[in-house]
Amino acid sequence: MNLFEIALANCITATRHPDKRQRLDTRPSTKRGIVTRLAVVAVVLSVAILALDAAGQRYEQQLAIAVAATRQ
Repeated sequence: MNLFEIALANCITATRHPDKRQRLDTRPSTKRGIVTRLAVVAVVLSVAILALDAAGQRYEQQLAIAVAATRQ
């Protein structure tokens, strides 16, 4: 399951069980929790960008080798 499906399933479950939803709503969001979540999202995004950039560079190198081989 991807993260979207998990979040959607949690929302559906929370609406079906009103007691659980009320307990979740009473928990206050702190600034530290919000900052931590944003930091985690930023780290995950930067790692994904670095991985895609590295894959793109490898693809360009392989393409250059293939083009050079066909020109010989």
